[in-house]
Amino acid sequence: MKRNRIAPLLAVVLAVSTLAMISGPLPARAENKRRPDGTIRIFVEYKLAKDGILTNDNIKVGVADGKITLTGTVPTLHDRMEAEKEARDVDDSYAVVNDLSVSAPYRPDSALAAAVLKRVENHVFYTVFDWLTVGVRNGVVTLHGWVDNPWDVGQYESEASRVPGVRKIVNDLKTEMSFGYLRYRVARLIYDDPMFWQYGLELNPPIHVIVDNDRVILEGYVDSMGERGYLASQVRFRTDAISVVNNLQVVSD
Repeated sequence: MKRNRIAPLLAVVLAVSTLAMISGPLPARAENKRRPDGTIRIFVEYKLAKDGILTNDNIKVGVADGKITLTGTVPTLHDRMEAEKEARDVDDSYAVVNDLSVSAPYRPDSALAAAVLKRVENHVFYTVFDWLTVGVRNGVVTLHGWVDNPWDVGQYESEASRVPGVRKIVNDLKTEMSFGYLRYRVARLIYDDPMFWQYGLELNPPIHVIVDNDRVILEGYVDSMGERGYLASQVRFRTDAISVVNNLQVVSD
């Protein structure tokens, strides 16, 4: 159990070091003054166990010749990346060789794509001004679409990496280049219209507004071809949009 793993590691860490904060990185030292490899290994194992990444000896840590080598298996791509980060933070004068593999039960590509999309759409910062689609082939996930804020590009990739079965991520997300007033005007025009009130009541409203410069892109779905055409005409004639790209899908008619 993880709890039993941490206790002896903590005892050894306290015995071999007098550092005030064991969770922080060890100071870089000259080559001939490096801490013993065994000490570095103990610190890495402790940090991995503390974060719940090292459980039941699933990871082996080797330290030699100025390198920290991680081998074994982890359940998610996120764990693999976090393990490397934690090892690097112990002492940045050591190189980290990450030979960890992601081991998770097989999931069909369609099921994996649905799980990734659900995780991203449930993120607190995912709004009607974001639009993501997910492609999966043999566990390799490709993220397409638009995000409102530049930092969301990495955030949504991180969310996808936490889904078991994801083995690699290709991030093709783009950041919108827009005037804020235009996208808000379009969103209010849509969701203040009595025809679309019911959509605004959904947990994840289905009509998304992407503004790239002065081009408005409508993504998502509506219930009829009439709603689809009406929406595009309203945006085209009642806002400052130079052009409107209508990618709305009709789910019933």
